[in-house]
Amino acid sequence: MKIREQAVKTLLRVSREGAYSNLETKKVLGENHYKEEDRGLYLNIVYGTLQNKLYLDYLLKKHISKDLNKLDPEVLEILRIAVYQIYFLDKIPSYAAVNESVEITGRIKPKARGFVNGVLRNILRSKETDEAFDFSSFSNEKEALSVRYSIPVWIIHKYYETFGAEKAEKIIPLLNEKPPFTIRANTLKVDRNTLEEKLSDKGIYCEKGALDCDALHLSHLGGFENQVQCDPLFTAGCFMIQDQGAMKAARLLGPEKTDRVLDMCAAPGGKTTHLSQIMENEGTIIARDIFDSRLKLIEETAARLGICNIETEKTDGCIFRPEDREAFDRILLDAPCSGLGIIRRKPEIRYTITKKARKELVRIQRQLLDHAVQYLKPGGTLVYCTCTVNSDENERQIERVQKDYPFMRIEAVSEGENSIHTSPLDDGCDCFFMAKLKKDC
Repeated sequence: MKIREQAVKTLLRVSREGAYSNLETKKVLGENHYKEEDRGLYLNIVYGTLQNKLYLDYLLKKHISKDLNKLDPEVLEILRIAVYQIYFLDKIPSYAAVNESVEITGRIKPKARGFVNGVLRNILRSKETDEAFDFSSFSNEKEALSVRYSIPVWIIHKYYETFGAEKAEKIIPLLNEKPPFTIRANTLKVDRNTLEEKLSDKGIYCEKGALDCDALHLSHLGGFENQVQCDPLFTAGCFMIQDQGAMKAARLLGPEKTDRVLDMCAAPGGKTTHLSQIMENEGTIIARDIFDSRLKLIEETAARLGICNIETEKTDGCIFRPEDREAFDRILLDAPCSGLGIIRRKPEIRYTITKKARKELVRIQRQLLDHAVQYLKPGGTLVYCTCTVNSDENERQIERVQKDYPFMRIEAVSEGENSIHTSPLDDGCDCFFMAKLKKDC
């Protein structure tokens, strides 16, 4: 199957069947032996179309009088990928994108071939003369940003609420850009400088991360990014792929070598293994998750990194375990959340997360926090973190813990700040929230 047709199939799986884009693209690339440039084009079209869906629909509506939702789903996705290529992929001639899209329509929906051809030819002509986006046609800045960057207005409001207008308006355009390829040197096996030298020998450009002493940003990757799991440095456990924002959670918890640490929602294991690295493979880390398959992933990662102080346990964190009362020196609760801070990586979240789902997540987070408080020893430390910008899942949860448990004191994370909010403005980070609580003795 040709690349563009495969992209249409993937987008339909995501939009119509609820598939996850990251898992679906991984599956497709694993089953098809595409050339490197074709792999890149496939990923670019899939993620670019998802990230810009509202904007692409805005452009299509200028040339289609009927409701887009009443179009055949396959025809709509064909139109979207064509418009994405026309407006965003300079290296692909617009006529080639149009011709290929018309051909795909002829194979999949022959009766719609003339319609697709007419719409796309009109778009090509108008692109030469019309302004692609008119901010003045919107009633306010948030609505304009919502369409231009394909982020629903209610999420735009969350970013304004979290970061303030000035900062939010700088962050929002970055949410459709590709995040940096960041790794964490596994100091149990190699230091950052040595790892940088080894990667540089492969022709990979390395830049030291500004927020973590073990972080490296990699670029000029060639085929390395798509084949990283086969690379000898990866298989030898020299590094872990991890965003710098995620690295801050383990640093904030600051475990000691002798501690007994609980990672309540540990999979896939990035933060868990970072805790082990900080503890120099000493002490004990209990890593829990509800699924065996995800625990196996933690175990495999720990083995690759040469870690031996992690014990995995299949546990539903929402069920209280009396035997764990005051059993841990430090607890990391990386809670399940709405994921509004990682829409660069999972673009469909912005369209699929519902109000009902967010309310259920708040309930689950509350249960997990209640249990974490009880599992913590007097004098112990709890770090709560999410990858969202929803205050109900972040600040409100911490405020509620302080109200219900007066012996839980929030600790300043920096001068005058009781929590951390990372963003792409912070050396390319995802958007994380973190707060640190201490239990009175």
